Amino acid sequence: MEDKEKLARALQELKQSRQRREFAEKTAHLGYWELDLETKRFYWSKEMYRIFGYAKVIKNHKRNLIREGIFAEDFTFYKQQIKKLFSGARLVGGKIRLHRPSGEVAYCRFRAGFVMSGNKKKIAGTFQDITQEVKAKEELKAAKKKAEDANKAKSYFLAQASHDLRQPMQALQLFVESLSEEKLKTSQQKLVQKISASAAGLKSLLDNLLDISKLDSGGIRVEVQRFNIGTIFCRLCLEYHQTAAARGVDVICRVGHFEVETDSFLLERIIRNLFSNALKYAKHKILISCRKDGDEACIRIIDDGCGIKEQEQRLIFEEFYQSKEIKDNRSNGAGLGLSIVKRLAVLLEAKVHIRSRYGHYSAFEVRIPLHPLQN
Repeated sequence: MEDKEKLARALQELKQSRQRREFAEKTAHLGYWELDLETKRFYWSKEMYRIFGYAKVIKNHKRNLIREGIFAEDFTFYKQQIKKLFSGARLVGGKIRLHRPSGEVAYCRFRAGFVMSGNKKKIAGTFQDITQEVKAKEELKAAKKKAEDANKAKSYFLAQASHDLRQPMQALQLFVESLSEEKLKTSQQKLVQKISASAAGLKSLLDNLLDISKLDSGGIRVEVQRFNIGTIFCRLCLEYHQTAAARGVDVICRVGHFEVETDSFLLERIIRNLFSNALKYAKHKILISCRKDGDEACIRIIDDGCGIKEQEQRLIFEEFYQSKEIKDNRSNGAGLGLSIVKRLAVLLEAKVHIRSRYGHYSAFEVRIPLHPLQN
C-alpha cells in the first residue's frame, strides 16, 4: 500500500512538472525537440507543434517538422549550422522563417546542441516564435519612414512658403521706409515705427523658418572659401548700429582682422543670430570680440541683459524654446534663432558655448576652426 502511494505521488509530481514545463514553453513561445542519433527518432514538445502551426500533437517520431516547415533558402542555412555542431561547435543557432499549413509565415530563433540521455548522445534544440517581435519592428520601421516622409513634406512646404512670402515682405519693408521719409505727424511717425518693427520681426521669422526647412531637408551645403573674418563684423555693426542706438544700447567691437577658411554665409548667419539675440535682451551694452586662439577663431558676444538660469542653458538651443522667466518673451520671436546657431555650428565643425549669470549677463562663445573643412 505504501509503495502504491509513493508511486501515485511520484506520478502526480511528474504530471505537475510536465504541466509547469508546458506552461513555461507556451508562455515563452519556446518549443523543445530531440533527435536520437541511433534510432533517428524525434521528440517534439507540444509548443513545437504550435509554433509550426499544428493544432494537435501528431505522434509520428519519424516525421521531421523542421525539414517540412522551414523555408527552402533558410533550410540551407539551418543545415550549415548543424554541420558546425558536428564539426565541434558547442552550440549553434540563428533566425529562420517557417511555412505554416495555414499559409502564414512565422519567424523563429533556434538553438541546437548535443545532450546525453543515459549512454545515448542526442541532438537537442529549441525554437522560439518571434513573429510578433519581427512584425512590431517592421511596423515601427514603416511608421518611421512615414514620419520621415511627412517631415520632408513639411520642410518642402515651409521652404516654398517662406520663399514665396519673402518677396512681398521685402516690398512691404520698402514701402515702410518710403513712408517714413514723408512729412508725417508725430502720431503717424510712431505708427510707422510700429509697422516697421512688426515687418522686421516677420522678416526675421521667415528667414528662420527658411533656415530650419533647409536644415531639415539637408538643403544647406557648406561652401568653403578664404576671407577676412573682420569684414563680417564690420558689416553687421553698421547694419545694427541704428537699431542699437534707438534702444540706448552701446555696441563695443573688438574685432581682429585675419583670414579663415570656412563658409562665410553660414558663419555670418551664426553671428547675426547671436548679435540679434543679444540686442533683444541687452540693457545698456553689448561686447563683440573676435581673435585668434591657436588654430581657432574665437568669437564672443556678451550682453548685460537678464541672463539665463543654469537649468535652462541647455534648453535654449532647442527649437521654439522660450524662457518663462522673461516677461513678454513671446514678443522677442519664435525661439528659433539659437537652435539654428547650434545646427549651423555642427555643419561648420564649430563649437558653441554659453556662460551666464542670471540677472547680470549672457556670454556666447563660438570657436571656428581656421583650417579648411573636410567635406
